Amino acid sequence: MNSSRTWKTGEICRVPGTYRCQNCHLAGREVVKEFAAGKILPMCDASPDKDVTWRLLKPARTITATA
Repeated sequence: MNSSRTWKTGEICRVPGTYRCQNCHLAGREVVKEFAAGKILPMCDASPDKDVTWRLLKPARTITATA
């Protein structure tokens, strides 16, 4: 498992949450998307590059039931 906070296009999202396209960020654009666990990280619609890096900004909150 990837121990950093970045993943590439085509990898499986293991940590649900808010991600930023690093390629766009370095080019001066902000592209932020929500991804669910188990989904394959897509190409970025705004980036001319096919292979982009997605950086986890904020993990999704998990709700735990208590009895």
